[in-house]
Amino acid sequence: MVNQQKIDKDKVQKGFVKSITTYRKHAIVQEAIASRLIAEMRWRCPEHHNSVLEIGCGPAVLTDKFFQFFDANKYLANDIVEEYAPILEALNPKIQFMGGDIEAKALPQNLDLILSGSTFQWFHNLDAFLEKCAKALSPTGFLAFSSFGPENYREIRSVNGTGLDYLTYNAHLRLLDKYFDVVWSEKEIITRHFPEPIGVLHHMKQTGVNGLPGKVWTKSDLKNFEERYKDLYGTELGVPLSYQPIYFIAKPKSIND
Repeated sequence: MVNQQKIDKDKVQKGFVKSITTYRKHAIVQEAIASRLIAEMRWRCPEHHNSVLEIGCGPAVLTDKFFQFFDANKYLANDIVEEYAPILEALNPKIQFMGGDIEAKALPQNLDLILSGSTFQWFHNLDAFLEKCAKALSPTGFLAFSSFGPENYREIRSVNGTGLDYLTYNAHLRLLDKYFDVVWSEKEIITRHFPEPIGVLHHMKQTGVNGLPGKVWTKSDLKNFEERYKDLYGTELGVPLSYQPIYFIAKPKSIND
């Protein structure tokens, strides 16, 4: 199926564990994506919710922004990285951390909101999970999430020949249409520049992204990477790294068979 891919979630988990102390400082783009999603939710979603499930909460980037503008009687914060629990539980007494791989778990039922930022790109079977979300939401509930499209890290794919098999924006819309009515959706390109290609690699590591397929790099590999990156993308601003966030706010279809 188009939405199934093999991702080593153990490697993903280990990468994010290593970035716990550096993520919030370096995840500038992820912060911006979270802010955009919350801003759009403020136009479309109720301010108060009885029960919320956040998927892939990380070190509370999206969670923190949610509680600046919304409220919930009960907020379940899920992540595959158990070490995030103290960060989440210290943020707000209404937050209950829920560790583990959410794809393998039964979801709480009758939720008012399922929220996720920059996480669904790691899932093995997004189609099956979206169906679970639709069934877990109340009839008036919302699904609001951001993910990434195939232009994400396009320079890395071009230079190194590896990267995640991202679903397109339209593929997400087709999957959602099976279970949801899309209220709002958008895609964009965000570009950061770094003085040298090595800065791109350090940035990715500091934001937890080492779950990408690839070999162990030698000094020769690194030199070739830097030279090719500069040749293809070098500018007066340095070298770019592109992100392609995609955003969706949706309501479950009235009949969930």
